[in-house]
Amino acid sequence: MNRIRIIILFLILSFIVGCAAQPLYYWGNYSQTLYKYKKSPKEETLAAHKVCLLNIIEESNKRDKKIPPGVCCEYGYILLKEGRTDQALYYFEMEEKNYPESKLFIDRLRKFSITNKEQ
Repeated sequence: MNRIRIIILFLILSFIVGCAAQPLYYWGNYSQTLYKYKKSPKEETLAAHKVCLLNIIEESNKRDKKIPPGVCCEYGYILLKEGRTDQALYYFEMEEKNYPESKLFIDRLRKFSITNKEQ
């Protein structure tokens, strides 16, 4: 009787653990680096956040996971603010490809980047 209870308990636990949801996205240290940058907006905290964003993009591709929404756009916007417009546009396109619903927002960023480029 005791043996049957142990077996049933083992089967139930195996079922629960086996059905645990896998995360849809890889976020890396996004929350930590963004918090540090917002708390102390300096070049070094921005650089750490940029590295984190790029790492999320690379790791997501390596792990065959979808890149989290907004990550490519945020990285592209940072590049745009640095004056690296061509690279920024590449990441905006990547964001739009992964999330077509972001097209309106991405189009506004493109217009902003063209306006800044002309000035």
